[in-house]
Amino acid sequence: MSLIESIKVNEGFRANIYQCTAGVDTIGYGFNVNYLEEDELALNNGVVEPMSRKVADKILELKLEKLKAALIREFSWVEQKPVIVQEALLEMAYQLGIPKMKSFSQTLTYIKESNYQQAAINLRKSKWAQQTPRRVENLIRSLQNA
Repeated sequence: MSLIESIKVNEGFRANIYQCTAGVDTIGYGFNVNYLEEDELALNNGVVEPMSRKVADKILELKLEKLKAALIREFSWVEQKPVIVQEALLEMAYQLGIPKMKSFSQTLTYIKESNYQQAAINLRKSKWAQQTPRRVENLIRSLQNA
């Protein structure tokens, strides 16, 4: 499954604003309404809702381009990793955000060192794995297949 397909499956789609489990106004494929940027909203004629799947698809692609650039700025070693690992890290950053992702410092060190088995063990023990077990298990499988 591609990164985009995985995010779509994990996030689901909503055309109108709803509150996610954290109580945040959200739309599309888990887009925090407060963080929709001008260029992203321009794809929806400058409005937040309603948002079609076609527009949400374009916004998702744009968000992932930006996120990948930010991830590489934060962790330059990411570019040297296999695509499957890069995509696992991107999905992690998509859900958590880079600031929260940085709190997984030991796991990230293992990934940087290509010790994917130990990274998987750490991820499985995390609170995040308890909150979104299916998603984390899929990411663990990606790391183990790298």
